[in-house]
Amino acid sequence: MSAMAFSTLPKPADGYIVERDLGVVFGTAVGVNWNFTFSVQKAMQDAARAIEETRTTSMNVMGQKAAARGANIVLGVCFDTEKQGGAAIVTCWGTACVVKAAPAGAHAAPVAAAPMPGAPAPVTGMPMMPQ
Repeated sequence: MSAMAFSTLPKPADGYIVERDLGVVFGTAVGVNWNFTFSVQKAMQDAARAIEETRTTSMNVMGQKAAARGANIVLGVCFDTEKQGGAAIVTCWGTACVVKAAPAGAHAAPVAAAPMPGAPAPVTGMPMMPQ
């Protein structure tokens, strides 16, 4: 992979492995919609466009920070969007990583979900629905 890639998945695609985990990276951008209109539909379209542009900017900032660490992908990308008045504040974050093609015949080990501390043990042997 030569360009920065982004994925909402917490692990690389099949056929790739994480060579190095470079830590969490963030990108934040603020977009302001200064278009005033008497049309509700036009106002909603302008607001949606402003949020989309701000989201793209925040991803670009995050990608630049990841590239500065030597990453070629950001895994587990998440977004938070907050509107305050006419401004949209978008923060995105993920884990900067270096991935490479997996060696021939290598398979990723399955990831087992660890139980949360203090969580009750799963109930087994009970029907899900009355019969």
